[in-house]
Amino acid sequence: MGGFLSTAADWLEFGRPRDGEPLCVHHGPACGLGTAELPEIYRLAVEARRRLGMPAPPLDEHRQAMPVEAARYWREYEDALAAAKACNDQLEAAIRGDDY
Repeated sequence: MGGFLSTAADWLEFGRPRDGEPLCVHHGPACGLGTAELPEIYRLAVEARRRLGMPAPPLDEHRQAMPVEAARYWREYEDALAAAKACNDQLEAAIRGDDY
């Protein structure tokens, strides 16, 4: 995988906390269990979900994930990352095929 889509996938990996870092059950690694401000795009997405009547995590509550919750989070994260990379690979192959 190369180019822009590869860079986007690398950014997904960059956002992953190191082993042993706390994981919030509501926000994953984004909030640092209340020690870091949530990114604006995250807050906007949560507000949009609320306005649409969809379930959304509370922005002002933080709780460290239990081991089972953290394992489920990472399993879902790895699945989503693999799906994004596979989609990017297909798109890049289609683009390269059209160029040649």
